[in-house]
Amino acid sequence: MPQPHPRDVRQPGPQVPTEVRGSPARRVAARAGIDIWAVVVHTAAVTTDQEAPAGHRAAPPVRPARRPDRRTVVVAAAAAVALTAGALTGVQVRAARAQDARDTVAAQEATERAAEAAEAETAAAHAAARSAAAERLAVAWQSASTRADAALAAAQPVLDASAGQVADDAVRLALAQAMDVVEAQRVGDGLAADLDLAVTALAGATEAVAQAQVAWLAEQEAAAAAAAAAAQQAAASSGRRSGGGAGADCGGAGSYEAPRNDGGTVFHTSTPTATGDGSNGNLPASAMTPLSWCQDSAGNQQWLRSDAAAALTSLNEAFRAQFGENVAVDMSYRSYADQVAMRAYYGGIAAQPGTSNHGLGTAIDTWEWEQYAFGSSRYEWLVANGPAYGWVAPSWARAGGSNPEYWHFEYTG
Repeated sequence: MPQPHPRDVRQPGPQVPTEVRGSPARRVAARAGIDIWAVVVHTAAVTTDQEAPAGHRAAPPVRPARRPDRRTVVVAAAAAVALTAGALTGVQVRAARAQDARDTVAAQEATERAAEAAEAETAAAHAAARSAAAERLAVAWQSASTRADAALAAAQPVLDASAGQVADDAVRLALAQAMDVVEAQRVGDGLAADLDLAVTALAGATEAVAQAQVAWLAEQEAAAAAAAAAAQQAAASSGRRSGGGAGADCGGAGSYEAPRNDGGTVFHTSTPTATGDGSNGNLPASAMTPLSWCQDSAGNQQWLRSDAAAALTSLNEAFRAQFGENVAVDMSYRSYADQVAMRAYYGGIAAQPGTSNHGLGTAIDTWEWEQYAFGSSRYEWLVANGPAYGWVAPSWARAGGSNPEYWHFEYTG
């Protein structure tokens, strides 16, 4: 029976020794995707070629009929391990590169976050600085506004009191303009420094008006002294001394007193002029009415503002019905010049020129007779009934008042 050619005989494949089957090398090769059988066969073939005698060509590889020896298996395993190590090295390299890339991205992100944090911190610092600056400006503005309010409060009375009492009204105009500037600055959105400058200018204008008023008053006092001296001289030469008295229709037998010849200056009621400008002590005759009784010894009628004269006439009718005589009126209207003369003569007990109610035609003085003194029936009747007609005894002129004058009555309307 013919024998088959060795090529035709199917030989079983090389068997991996038991110690290789479950070895770490095989597990590593399996994870790396390496066919351990292919490695073993390839290694065996290479080993056979290397072992062929010199000069002989190695026969084509056939599956050996015997198990590979330990050396072959070890070599194959080593090769598998080397290949696995190479594969793992590649994986590790790629992993390392990926990790480097991730680290680079993370570093960039950290840098960006740090930059954003620094930018936010800078913005917060700028915002805090702006807030602090705004608070300082608000505090400064509040302080300047307080000073402005105080300056305005001080300036207004000076402006009001100086009306007609400065030689040149330009200083009052400058004060009014300075007040307007401060008012405009105070309600605007300007700077505290600008408001302070306006307040400083206002203080200077206020002081200028106050000084101008003081100078004017000093001039008026000097003029009053000169006028008083002239009045005294005129009185001495014109007979305005004691000896004058009430007219026949002024008072009556139950109240009349003869004039006292004490050598003092005699002051008479004033007569308004046609050209008066309406100021205190300079009323025009067209705004006044003379009483129908009590002309003085110099022939002067008693003049009052027309409404005051009408009211006193009605009061006098009631008085005459009660006492059988007219109210004994000594003085009524008083011109500015006469106010100056009386201030100079009587001093502080006379009103400051330009402030007397007599100068407005709304005051009378009765004769200083006993029947009109405090507690007298005529005085008490006038005090009780006068207000119904608009005529009163002011509190300062009553008994116990700051300047008791039983003869003084005022029209209040």
